[in-house]
Amino acid sequence: MKRITIVCASVIFAAIAGAASLSAQSLSGLHIGEPSANLSRLGSATASDTYKAMAVRRWVLPNGNDLSATTAADNTIVYLESDWNGKSDDPGCDLVGLRFGVTTLADIRKRFGSNGFGYRARGDALETQDGVVMINSYEVGKSVITFYTKINAQEYSRIKATIANSSPADYARLDAISIADDNYAKSEWGDPVYDPAYKKIEWK
Repeated sequence: MKRITIVCASVIFAAIAGAASLSAQSLSGLHIGEPSANLSRLGSATASDTYKAMAVRRWVLPNGNDLSATTAADNTIVYLESDWNGKSDDPGCDLVGLRFGVTTLADIRKRFGSNGFGYRARGDALETQDGVVMINSYEVGKSVITFYTKINAQEYSRIKATIANSSPADYARLDAISIADDNYAKSEWGDPVYDPAYKKIEWK
């Protein structure tokens, strides 16, 4: 799911003994809170912009996926987002056990033990021209990881007509992943609204 002014990245994680754990707080080797100078390792940005006095840069990776980063006025990274290019032959997303275009929202809920949470000012779903993107976040220390899963409207209509008791979560597939500084996330999207069964992801 591409967003105009906010950005991209990739995270690495694994599940441990019933509780989800992430092996590194990074996307493409970048971390929230790092100096913006570290972005130079990605080479020249494909595009750049400004947003509320923050710098937003985007790179197209060798596999065609987008990686974006937002840096604050103090030159630290506050937001990272990784967006799939939609090619079914390259579903890798640098996340252990998860694949763009393959992993469903139901898989994510099962892996992390809850539906996560949303933000009051952002909601938990976004309509697109060809379907709906579900937005599910989880706290990880002082950061927030968000999974964007997309369901094609025509596909879901067909499934509803042919499969009894079908759920959108079974067909919404991973389309993007982001990591945000917790304070940045709240300033952008408001207070979190938690699923009753919500649990944090543990960094290991």
